[in-house]
Amino acid sequence: MNSKNLAFPIIIILMSIVALFFISQFPSPSYQDSSVSSKFFPSAIAIIQIIICSFIIVGEYINRKDKAENKPLFNKYSLFGALFLIGYAVLIYICGYLVSTLLAFIIYLLFFRSKNIWYYVTALVFTLVVYYVFANVFYVALPEGLITELNS
Repeated sequence: MNSKNLAFPIIIILMSIVALFFISQFPSPSYQDSSVSSKFFPSAIAIIQIIICSFIIVGEYINRKDKAENKPLFNKYSLFGALFLIGYAVLIYICGYLVSTLLAFIIYLLFFRSKNIWYYVTALVFTLVVYYVFANVFYVALPEGLITELNS
């Protein structure tokens, strides 16, 4: 078994536990009349990450191999993933959910050189459906971004 295969899931589990602690400190908005609070979505993501990483760790122990693999810890895909998530977080703060999510989907598809137009259509439809469901079913306001706030 290669310890590099366990490092990332353990780090993600620890980060998710820290995130759950900070998420519990979120104030409940008094202006929203929704069935879920602002804690729901981030808490669900953190818990799902913990569950998935736990399965990865268990799978590594079940399928352990004694031979050492010389794969690099970082490659272009892991660096893209890290920069992608950081960029998305910054972009969502500046531009809001709709613009940043559409741009994130497009950048992701372009990075992997996808030429299938239906992937782009699916990204657009998915983003709009999520926005509609959160705004009109859950009554949860998604981030609008600094640009929208400056125009108000």
